[in-house]
Amino acid sequence: MTDAQRQLMSDAEQEVLKVLWDHGPVTVRDVVEYFAAAGQERTRSTVITLLQRLERKGYVDSDKSEHTFVFRAIVTRDQEVHARIQDLAGELCDGEALPLVMAFAQQHRFTPEEIARFRQLINEVSKRGGK
Repeated sequence: MTDAQRQLMSDAEQEVLKVLWDHGPVTVRDVVEYFAAAGQERTRSTVITLLQRLERKGYVDSDKSEHTFVFRAIVTRDQEVHARIQDLAGELCDGEALPLVMAFAQQHRFTPEEIARFRQLINEVSKRGGK
């Protein structure tokens, strides 16, 4: 399923996907425990429902070969960020990403390490010819 075909996630689905991004392949029990450790109670049935929705929407896949299902993200955080930026650029900036990047850069305080990473990225993009 391509980014354009993938349905949007609810906030609750996004929180579950973040668990998969942060902790790798997990079981339903793992997800419930991660939420509990963060002080956010989710019932087993709620987590199952959210994982099933994410699977139908193309964000998650499950391994059903064992007794306990193991779920893994099939969309990376970077892929989702890129897709959302493209959507936002399309909605607000006629498809141009630069106004979004500039607005964010002007309003956010970056650490020296982050600025160094930006410089490195700019250099890499420049070497590739801007693509």
